[in-house]
Amino acid sequence: MMATSTNPLSACARAVTAEEAAYRIDYPLAHARSTRVIAFDESAAQTVASVAAVGWGQAQFYTASSSGDELVTLSGEPRVMIAEIEHSDSVIFAATDAMDPGAVASVGAACRERSIMTAGLLLLDSGPLSGTTLAAIRPYVRVLLVPADEDDLFELLKAIRA
Repeated sequence: MMATSTNPLSACARAVTAEEAAYRIDYPLAHARSTRVIAFDESAAQTVASVAAVGWGQAQFYTASSSGDELVTLSGEPRVMIAEIEHSDSVIFAATDAMDPGAVASVGAACRERSIMTAGLLLLDSGPLSGTTLAAIRPYVRVLLVPADEDDLFELLKAIRA
């Protein structure tokens, strides 16, 4: 006569039962997020262009004009900033000490008015960052990486499924 096992099922074995299958989410993951990456100075623009070369889902990459009212695509096409960020899920700011605080404030205020998630990366250019750079960008981003580099931007875009 065979003895029956009274051992309970392991978590892995339980996970494949019909009872547990009722709790599974059976729809696909959300599409790639509509992300905008904006460089606020020439040094940051080089980093942004390098990361953009990888190819992303719906992410778009720009440099900001000195006023911030206009964004320029990496191919040199000027665009109205409000129109470009209006339907985006997130905006990532990339800057160094050479950034224009007015441009950051303009884009940051537009994102805040539209409740767009923002993140910032302060890139090291030619030495330590100044406190004025940090003070200029911090009010406008919810997440700030200091100091940051090209790998940080790449990993951030990957994490938010850009």
